[in-house]
Amino acid sequence: MKGNGSLAERDVPSLVQELHEQAATGFLTLTHAGVGRSISIHEGRMVFASSSSPDERMGPLLLRRGRISLRQMADATRGVRAGRRLGAVLVEQGVLSPKELIAAVVEHTQEIIYGAFALTEGHYLLQEGVPPSEDITLKISTPDIIMEGIRRIDSWTRIDHAVGGPEACYERAPAYVEMSRGMHSAPDKIALLRHIDAPARVEALCAATDLPDFEVCRVLWAFRVIGLIRRVDGAAAKAAELEDESVGIVVPED
Repeated sequence: MKGNGSLAERDVPSLVQELHEQAATGFLTLTHAGVGRSISIHEGRMVFASSSSPDERMGPLLLRRGRISLRQMADATRGVRAGRRLGAVLVEQGVLSPKELIAAVVEHTQEIIYGAFALTEGHYLLQEGVPPSEDITLKISTPDIIMEGIRRIDSWTRIDHAVGGPEACYERAPAYVEMSRGMHSAPDKIALLRHIDAPARVEALCAATDLPDFEVCRVLWAFRVIGLIRRVDGAAAKAAELEDESVGIVVPED
């Protein structure tokens, strides 16, 4: 994979999936509007993340969640220095327990990564190398991170472009069972795979589930990135169109 490029040309979800498939180890740095996000990757798994934005530091996150007070954050911030992070200071001051610190670090790392999924401009840089050892790292599978990252994207323009519109036709990938093993996404989303036992159009899949059409399209995007489904054209799409007609779905004329 190219070691650097534009995020306007390379979508973050696809970038993360490719690193997962390559079992890459190193650092992925995403920069936009003067903010840099650095994600540590070990054998294709995202294990840690940091951000240069003051708004994406742990203190403001805990403050927003109501887990620390303004005074506690201010006092702990004064104790931060090289090699001594805010979380450790909060534990020393008795504000957080060690168990609460672990949960906070995991949540903080996830929020930085999920926030990166919203980027549509900027640049990425991949550097090979073994990330420094961290006491607390993510244990979440890359497919689950992709599912959640895309779930937080509300841009219909991005979703529609990624899925291809109501006429786009999809089928399950041959290895979808193996790929979905270990995923912990909502059952109603995983159940959508059952409706793709044969090539099916997006419109038909929206009609086959109780999920809102917007959510169906977002899930299909995530499934396609992960590799659970693939888009088909030609004869398979025509067969799906005939199947739609047989179950009463109106197929627009050209």
